Amino acid sequence: MPEHRFATLIADETGATAIEYGLLAMLIGVALAGVMLSLGDEVETQYNTVSSEYTAANSAANGGA
Repeated sequence: MPEHRFATLIADETGATAIEYGLLAMLIGVALAGVMLSLGDEVETQYNTVSSEYTAANSAANGGA
Protein backbone atom coordinates (compact mmCIF):
# COMPACT_ATOMS: atom_id res chain seq x y z
CA MET A 1 0.00 0.00 0.00
CA PRO A 2 2.71 2.61 0.79
CA GLU A 3 4.39 1.93 -2.57
CA HIS A 4 1.15 2.79 -4.34
CA ARG A 5 0.85 6.09 -2.45
CA PHE A 6 4.46 6.97 -3.22
CA ALA A 7 4.00 6.19 -6.92
CA THR A 8 0.85 8.31 -6.97
CA LEU A 9 2.68 11.17 -5.27
CA ILE A 10 5.58 10.99 -7.74
CA ALA A 11 3.21 10.90 -10.74
CA ASP A 12 1.15 13.85 -9.47
CA GLU A 13 2.28 17.03 -11.23
CA THR A 14 -0.28 19.33 -9.63
CA GLY A 15 1.40 22.58 -8.63
CA ALA A 16 4.56 21.97 -10.65
CA THR A 17 4.05 25.13 -12.69
CA ALA A 18 3.58 27.23 -9.56
CA ILE A 19 6.78 25.82 -8.10
CA GLU A 20 8.65 26.53 -11.33
CA TYR A 21 7.41 30.13 -11.36
CA GLY A 22 8.40 30.47 -7.71
CA LEU A 23 11.91 29.23 -8.43
CA LEU A 24 12.18 31.57 -11.41
CA ALA A 25 11.04 34.54 -9.30
CA MET A 26 13.58 33.62 -6.63
CA LEU A 27 16.36 33.43 -9.22
CA ILE A 28 15.42 36.85 -10.60
CA GLY A 29 15.36 38.27 -7.06
CA VAL A 30 18.82 36.91 -6.29
CA ALA A 31 20.17 38.31 -9.56
CA LEU A 32 18.66 41.74 -8.86
CA ALA A 33 20.09 41.76 -5.35
CA GLY A 34 23.53 40.94 -6.74
CA VAL A 35 23.31 43.74 -9.30
CA MET A 36 22.17 46.23 -6.66
CA LEU A 37 24.98 45.27 -4.32
CA SER A 38 27.61 45.54 -7.04
CA LEU A 39 26.34 48.89 -8.34
CA GLY A 40 25.42 50.42 -4.98
CA ASP A 41 28.73 52.17 -4.35
CA GLU A 42 28.90 53.54 -7.88
CA VAL A 43 25.38 54.95 -7.67
CA GLU A 44 26.16 56.54 -4.31
CA THR A 45 29.31 58.15 -5.75
CA GLN A 46 27.37 59.56 -8.70
CA TYR A 47 24.63 60.87 -6.40
CA ASN A 48 27.19 62.61 -4.19
CA THR A 49 28.87 64.16 -7.25
CA VAL A 50 25.57 65.53 -8.55
CA SER A 51 24.66 66.79 -5.09
CA SER A 52 27.99 68.59 -4.73
CA GLU A 53 27.68 70.18 -8.16
CA TYR A 54 24.13 71.29 -7.42
CA THR A 55 25.19 72.81 -4.08
CA ALA A 56 28.10 74.64 -5.73
CA ALA A 57 25.89 75.97 -8.54
CA ASN A 58 23.22 77.08 -6.08
CA SER A 59 25.82 78.80 -3.92
CA ALA A 60 27.31 80.61 -6.93
CA ALA A 61 23.85 81.72 -8.09
CA ASN A 62 23.19 83.23 -4.67
CA GLY A 63 26.40 85.24 -4.68
CA GLY A 64 28.51 82.73 -2.79
CA ALA A 65 26.48 83.04 0.39
